[in-house]
Amino acid sequence: MSGIRWILDGYNVMYALRFLPTDETLELARDRFVAWVRGFASFGDITIVFDARGSHERESECPSAIRVIYGTEPLDADGTILTLIRQAKPSERSRLTVVTRDLLLRDRIFSYGSVVISPEAFWSEYQRRIQAGQREILRRAGHFYRPFKDFFEQNVCEIEENER
Repeated sequence: MSGIRWILDGYNVMYALRFLPTDETLELARDRFVAWVRGFASFGDITIVFDARGSHERESECPSAIRVIYGTEPLDADGTILTLIRQAKPSERSRLTVVTRDLLLRDRIFSYGSVVISPEAFWSEYQRRIQAGQREILRRAGHFYRPFKDFFEQNVCEIEENER
């Protein structure tokens, strides 16, 4: 999935994946969510769009190629997402993947030729990549450590024979 530009409908995804606050403020929950999304940095360019909800925040940059944008009046997060899609070159719109459950937004995004997936599908893709990454790490570790393992087993056998 390299080359994909991801746009997350912030509060929509937070709600779907149960990141909304229970005993914490909305700001704390949002910060926790943004920190969690940093784990997806290997996915590529990620933009999270939140409704402003009375906040005076405009846009902030986060490490790991994650951009956080707050919708401004008169646009909410949905309007801001559509603006981002409209601003993309027509040839690049198919590389935009929006993560949302919002059905009205989904239909409008499809009309621009961009892709929409559910938050659950995004989570599944993350899990798949993590598992694939762990298998690759184990495969590499097997190649790296195997000579040392053989060396160790050979020396242990020689030591045991010498002790007899």
